[in-house]
Amino acid sequence: MIQYPSIIEMCIQEVIEKEDNAFKTICNCRVPTHCLLVEYKRLGYRLEELEGEEKNQIWNFVYGLFPTKSKEERIECCKIIHLISKLLN
Repeated sequence: MIQYPSIIEMCIQEVIEKEDNAFKTICNCRVPTHCLLVEYKRLGYRLEELEGEEKNQIWNFVYGLFPTKSKEERIECCKIIHLISKLLN
């Protein structure tokens, strides 16, 4: 059984290797999405704490990748991108 840290590490490696294209794969898969959202919540990151311009950049990026997803799904994608960017820094 794969544990959350292994899946999170796999997602981070995917972003390192494939850059922005990796987010489309990650956000379209239920297990990585779930694991990353659990980690996002556990670490206490909040999109609301981002400055307006940074928040808009993430939103526009997600909207460009996922124009057909619902608003709630796009917000989840924004949380995932924010988490991964924090973990990479």
